[in-house]
Amino acid sequence: MYTLAKPTTTFLDALVTPAELKKLNSEELNSLACEIRQEIITSLAKTGGHLASNLGVVEITIAMHKVFNSPEDLFLWDVGHQAYVHKMLTGRRDRFSTLRQFKGLSGFINPLESEHDAFVAGHSSTSISLAVGMALAKAHLKQSGKVVAVIGDGGLTGGMALEAINHLGHIQKDVIIILNDNEMSISENVGGLTKYMKRIKETFFYKDIKKQIDFIENKLDQAKLNPAVWELIEMVKKQAKDRFDTPGIVFEKLGINYSGPVDGHDVSAVIAALNNAKSKSTPQIIHFITQKGKGYAPAEADSIKYHGVPAFALEPALTERVEPVTSVVRPKAKTYSDIFTQALIDVAALEPNLVAITPATAEGSGLVKFGKAYPDRFFDVAICEQHAVTMAGGMAKVGLKPVVSIYSTFLQRAMDQVVHDVAIMNLPVLFGIDRGGLVEDGETHQGVFDIAWLRTVPNFRVWAPKDAVELRNMVYTAIKQASGPVAIRFPREKAIDAVLLEGDEQPFSEIDPATWEVVVEGNKASGLYVLATGAMVETAKQALLGLSQAGIKPTLINARSIKPLDEKLLASLLSQPGARIVTLEEGVLTGGFGSAVLEYGAKLRFSKPGAKLAEVACIALPDQFVEHGARPILLEQVGLSVERISETMTEFFG
Repeated sequence: MYTLAKPTTTFLDALVTPAELKKLNSEELNSLACEIRQEIITSLAKTGGHLASNLGVVEITIAMHKVFNSPEDLFLWDVGHQAYVHKMLTGRRDRFSTLRQFKGLSGFINPLESEHDAFVAGHSSTSISLAVGMALAKAHLKQSGKVVAVIGDGGLTGGMALEAINHLGHIQKDVIIILNDNEMSISENVGGLTKYMKRIKETFFYKDIKKQIDFIENKLDQAKLNPAVWELIEMVKKQAKDRFDTPGIVFEKLGINYSGPVDGHDVSAVIAALNNAKSKSTPQIIHFITQKGKGYAPAEADSIKYHGVPAFALEPALTERVEPVTSVVRPKAKTYSDIFTQALIDVAALEPNLVAITPATAEGSGLVKFGKAYPDRFFDVAICEQHAVTMAGGMAKVGLKPVVSIYSTFLQRAMDQVVHDVAIMNLPVLFGIDRGGLVEDGETHQGVFDIAWLRTVPNFRVWAPKDAVELRNMVYTAIKQASGPVAIRFPREKAIDAVLLEGDEQPFSEIDPATWEVVVEGNKASGLYVLATGAMVETAKQALLGLSQAGIKPTLINARSIKPLDEKLLASLLSQPGARIVTLEEGVLTGGFGSAVLEYGAKLRFSKPGAKLAEVACIALPDQFVEHGARPILLEQVGLSVERISETMTEFFG
């Protein structure tokens, strides 16, 4: 039974740097692994974080620090959210209770935290490319030390990882790839490569075959054989490998030596495998089999649920909160992701050509529910954002109505495909951009650039709903019209006005998102206006309550279409001499919605020389990367909390 009481950590307490770990024997290392698991479980029960992935990589991380010498040997963690053990072993254990807290330890890898963190890690499938680059640099600069890349079976499906493997096999540089195979990413892995890796695990007998082949080759090396005999032997060996589809043959044909599969929870076996790889100077890939959630039964049973968790009760394990029985039945709060998915399901019933695509974020975005409702119309393409977008373009060209559900931060990885394979031909692809705005995970995951860069792409329409009802109607409108690419961005938040129980959503209504709407009618004579987008509409409504007490009553407008602008309404506002306008958005200031309003104002001024136009002030994210922390704290830091916005508006309008 697990409790929040501090576990006994005899060996962990003695570790200040990785150097102390090297003195421990196998039995002591196993004890250390148990202590680490206990500490991760009890700590994350208080703070939340990525639980299952870190429980699965304990022994591998211990072995890495036993065999290699960080930071001289560079460790590159793909994604980086599985590096909690690494943080503990490199002098950050005393701050582990601050994990993912504002000004505390990052939930990912960050060189600003420690010299043992070689590179910022937040997006998948990058570690091998980084390793190749660093190995080339070390060789050129004649620096000592190994380069070790840790990647999961999910990350290995990404195109960037495969490109890097192809290049590495060609240049034959000293890179060690640790393949942590736990058959799980955020969502279940899919694809041909995943099936191949599974087949490898099912053929452990290959290790015995390989031992016999190696034994025979060693004996033959000692004999003086005719070259023709050697040629025959090589031919037989090749045919045998091809015949049995031996594990790792794909990697070996690419020029990378494969070893494994190895039990990733056997410390001694992991150390032996790493020492063997360390002794070589050619590219190596070591295939470790691990169990996500290892050591905590609930996480072992449901690794997806325990991938990333909030603070939770240890006993009973992570369960939904049970509300007290009252006379009033309270509906379960829904997120914008929930609303979006349900809208897709409902529209799919009306539109047989609607299909949904996600790059391995089915669980996070809620699309699992769509997949169950329409399994033949749902496509999870693994961690391959570029492929997801281009595939959607191909579908749309032939006559389907594809919807790509994707996090804002991950859509950045497919900029070229958005432009080249969707926008140029004005194809009707709907992008459901989840996590639009600030999130708790920090710099690598903030969804704050989508407005700015999508605005620059011709043919694109960019919408941001103010509430759940508007989101549903936007989905319906985009699919029904199917007149070109549309991006609908929404935050990772409980949806405003999502008060209806599942199965009781209101009917769809086709709307014109390009036409803005007045949400709060202010004092027209004052000439004060607030143009807010998306989630900021509700924030603005709350901020205006404070202003009204001071006698300031602006008109609040829901600028639900970021592109195109409602030029008719905007022109009428800007043309009012003495008027003052505030734009409000949860995105970067540079190139954002406020910039679009200012650009239109410049255009209007050019067409009307000498005309006195309204003053415009833009409230948005500053030109900096936003760190990790709870969303309310981050909003306060960047000036987008209700209080900060109210202060800014009072100063501008007063």
